Amino acid sequence: MREQLEALEELSRTDMAFRQIDVELGDVDSQLAELRANVDKIRELLNRERQQLADAEKLRLSHLAELAAIDEKSVRSKKRQEVARNARESEATARELEVLKREKDERTAESERLAQVIVEVQGNIARHEVDFAELARHLADEEAASAARTADLRARRHTMEEARKSVTSRVRADLLRIYSMALQRRGSGVAECTQGVCRGCNVTLPPQLYNQILNADRVYQCPNCNRLLLVPRAALR
Repeated sequence: MREQLEALEELSRTDMAFRQIDVELGDVDSQLAELRANVDKIRELLNRERQQLADAEKLRLSHLAELAAIDEKSVRSKKRQEVARNARESEATARELEVLKREKDERTAESERLAQVIVEVQGNIARHEVDFAELARHLADEEAASAARTADLRARRHTMEEARKSVTSRVRADLLRIYSMALQRRGSGVAECTQGVCRGCNVTLPPQLYNQILNADRVYQCPNCNRLLLVPRAALR
């Protein structure tokens, strides 16, 4: 029976190591996912800023074209004003020139505002392109390191899988079934029993059960968490 207890303890250590490797593999994936998400965010930001820049430049060109058209209209209106045949025609061209002046002032102000926006967006793009390049390089380095780390972890896991097969072959089928059920439900299949307490769930065991466990004549389960109880090492000497 001591051989069964020792095999169960070894199996538990192996499964805990399996879990640690799986946790590390998950950490590698989550860290890469976070880095990729950050790269994607900056890429999306750059795309929005580049579109904003294109829209602002297009709109400013439109305003500049309108300003050129207003200047042409103003020249023609001034010429008509110079050859006006009467006061009525002169006043009409004067009103037209006033309207054209207001339109020019509005388009000029908007064009200047757009010029400022263009400069600001160009500055933002330049800074974010630097950030993006640095983060992309960091991501590439991390992907290479993570690939090596993942390969190492998977190789270790494969080796442990072979070792686990050897250990499970030494455990009785009924005990292995109980162990597997507790592992799935509780996260561990065994628990050490010391000073009358199951260290898996910290429940105090009945004195009679604890004495039976110390005899190490069979493998017992915790009546509370159903883990298989390991005898204290001192009791096995």
